[in-house]
Amino acid sequence: MIGIDEEIERELRCVEDLTEEISMLARKGQINTLKQLERDLHNSLKQLEKLHERKRLWATVEALNKDGILAKVVGRVVEMA
Repeated sequence: MIGIDEEIERELRCVEDLTEEISMLARKGQINTLKQLERDLHNSLKQLEKLHERKRLWATVEALNKDGILAKVVGRVVEMA
């Protein structure tokens, strides 16, 4: 299983690769391809934000547990109507 830090690092590399590609395509004037990469970059940044939030939650749980307060992170439950 991949750890949260590894996931963050992987997503950061993806963002770096996308920004390099976007820069190169912008110089070439390939606007249609740029639009797709812009969406990809936006999605990667949103994923990176979620990963950092998840890491922060795990750190909070760890700190609470060290202070003797029993806590855990639970998955979100989505119910379909």
